[in-house]
Amino acid sequence: MKATMPHLRMRTLLLLPLLLIPAALTTASLLIVRRHMQQELRQSLAEDLLHSTATFRNLEKSRRAMLARDAILIADQSTLKALMTTQDAATIQNAGGEFARLSGSDLFALASPTGGVIATYLGGQGATPAGIESPISAWLGNPGGSPYIEVHGRLFEIAAQPIYFGSSKNGSVLGYLVVGSAIDRSLAEQVAQSVSGEVAFYANHRIAGSTLSPEGEMALARALATEGDASEVAIGGGRYRLERIALVPGGAGAVEMILLKSMQALRSEESGLNRMTIVLGAVALVVGGLLALWVARLLTGPLEALAVGVRALGEGRPDVQLPATGAEEVRELSLAVDAMRRQIRKAQADLVEAERLATIGKMASSVSHDVRHYLSSVYANAEFLASRELSADDKLELLRDIQLSVQGTTDLIDSLLLFSRTGLSLNKSYESVAYLAERAIALVRNHPETTGIEISFTANGSCETLVDAKKIERVIYNLTLNACQAAGQNGVPKVVEVIAAETCDSVLVDVIDSGAGVAEEIRGSLFEPFISANKENGVGIGLTLASTIALEHGGDVRLKETEPGRTVFRLKLPRTVVA
Repeated sequence: MKATMPHLRMRTLLLLPLLLIPAALTTASLLIVRRHMQQELRQSLAEDLLHSTATFRNLEKSRRAMLARDAILIADQSTLKALMTTQDAATIQNAGGEFARLSGSDLFALASPTGGVIATYLGGQGATPAGIESPISAWLGNPGGSPYIEVHGRLFEIAAQPIYFGSSKNGSVLGYLVVGSAIDRSLAEQVAQSVSGEVAFYANHRIAGSTLSPEGEMALARALATEGDASEVAIGGGRYRLERIALVPGGAGAVEMILLKSMQALRSEESGLNRMTIVLGAVALVVGGLLALWVARLLTGPLEALAVGVRALGEGRPDVQLPATGAEEVRELSLAVDAMRRQIRKAQADLVEAERLATIGKMASSVSHDVRHYLSSVYANAEFLASRELSADDKLELLRDIQLSVQGTTDLIDSLLLFSRTGLSLNKSYESVAYLAERAIALVRNHPETTGIEISFTANGSCETLVDAKKIERVIYNLTLNACQAAGQNGVPKVVEVIAAETCDSVLVDVIDSGAGVAEEIRGSLFEPFISANKENGVGIGLTLASTIALEHGGDVRLKETEPGRTVFRLKLPRTVVA
């Protein structure tokens, strides 16, 4: 089964592409711009990270040079050289604390020419706990290795300088001086001030020092352990862009500095960008929609007016003005429709004139026949009355025939006059239809053709409404007279019953006769003019008049039922209640 396309107005069909195409292009353009700006923002963040990395490299280089310079200056002290010549561990340990305080280093150590650690100091305090000498001795055994060692869970960046007896070129080595700077929160905070971000030092799968809170350090350590190559990390409800700077690359002793740049600013800018995109898109859509609506109205307005004019022409209202504006094609179409309208008017006028002539001819034929019949009857009966041989009863019967012919002629003239006046304005008043029916029935009873016919009337209520009293009385008169004529041709019983009733919105008058019923071949044209049934004389406009007058009142007359012995015509009028 084929799917049918819904009927859409031309304005809708025009508006859809005018709205959808610009909306789609605008949306695509804004999304492309948004994408580009997001890339620019992220690129800016990446460049900031690179700049921060370069800044840290310079800081690291400066710090390492300063550490080496401190080591050279202290190792060149003559008092230290004199102390080292003793080669006595206890003496060196006791006197070495003064040099440790002088250096201001976080780690200070003195070692023998073979690399054995004689004295170590942490934070200027003398100490020789187990485990300190081993990392320092190991590093002295491989001075080209990593400049970072871990002592008791703390990470230090160290530098060493030989202590010479004499000059550094010709003298002998008395021992080694080792100084170190702790890699801890203090250093991280110093670095963070230069790189504008969060800093953490990562070694042996743990955070050695950072600017983060303890919870943040734990979250960072977990992220680095599970997502080693991640470029972004979530810490404490915030999201950070991560840059890993290898201080000691690879291996078990790898040391990294983790530079963290908050993405909050980036996300704020992206949110602002999204809002701007939405606002611009909405503005573009509204402005585009208004322009599209204006264009569509400009193009389709004349077409809609033309459609109204054509529709009115089809409904029989040819005076609706056609559009004279719009595109050239619309104006040409309006001219063509106007020409067609004039041709239709002319054709209708010709047809009406032809129908009028045909109606006049048909009416003239029927009227001439009936008038001739009535006049012939009057003439013949008048001749008979001139005879002296007639009895009084015969003369009375002839007078009755003359009276019947005159009455028929009078009814014929009244019907023709009323038929010619239908369509004129009604002279309405608030009347009782039941009372009008009684008056009409009284007139029918005086009609010569109703002799011997029993006419009854029943009213259920006053049946009051707004009507033209004379015309409604004529309708009931015609219906009742037709019923009497039908009943008079059907033998016995000759009965006509008129029933008036009212409902909440209507007044009904049923006229029932005991005639033979309406022939089936004329039921469809029963209310057309000059259709005669169940009577020998008449032009056949009684039912036409009744139907026309009822329609003028907003009601109708219809054949409700018909069969031998019972035919019902119903007059229905709208009921108007006056408060």
